[in-house]
Amino acid sequence: MDTRLPPREREQLYTLIREKLELGGEELDDTTTVAELPGVDSVKVLSLVGAVELGFRVNLGFEAIPQVRTVHDIERLICDSREQYAARAS
Repeated sequence: MDTRLPPREREQLYTLIREKLELGGEELDDTTTVAELPGVDSVKVLSLVGAVELGFRVNLGFEAIPQVRTVHDIERLICDSREQYAARAS
């Protein structure tokens, strides 16, 4: 299972995270802990998960929220959702 997005989509994800969490130019990488970013609270994480679902056309569900610890966790959730959809479709 691939847990990495292509570079263009990874940059799209980083942009979405910065916008939804109101981070401005905050540097992000795979190991950035979402809860430790400035001003992040549970409502912003919920909003982020919803925006990821819309932006990447995936279904993460509420069970994804506690799994969002790092930026890479979000990327992995997107890849997992796509893989599950592909398995159901075939």
